[in-house]
Amino acid sequence: MRNIEDEIDAARAKVAHCRIRAERPGSRLEDDFALEKARNRLLTLELRHLKLGQEQRPATSKGTTGPARHGTGRSAGFEARRTKHEQMPRTARERAEEAFATLRKPQTGKQEVV
Repeated sequence: MRNIEDEIDAARAKVAHCRIRAERPGSRLEDDFALEKARNRLLTLELRHLKLGQEQRPATSKGTTGPARHGTGRSAGFEARRTKHEQMPRTARERAEEAFATLRKPQTGKQEVV
């Protein structure tokens, strides 16, 4: 756990350094990208640290977590909630192809002729 905290400290220092470079008057686009990359790395490390902290915490008897808490009355093998796989966002390419396809389709409905 100490190793992740050290990585987080290093990532915070890198974010501070990249922020200074990105906020300069003559900064380049690469400086903004470097800042965004450093921020993403920091957030990833912090999230990993939080998840590790939750796994090491002892379970409380106040309530259960997970699917057992949200029972639907259906069979035990069936999960009513969607899984992460079903909620995967589409890629930018898929969204662009769909938008392009809607532009190419003839529009149905009434169109006014000017």
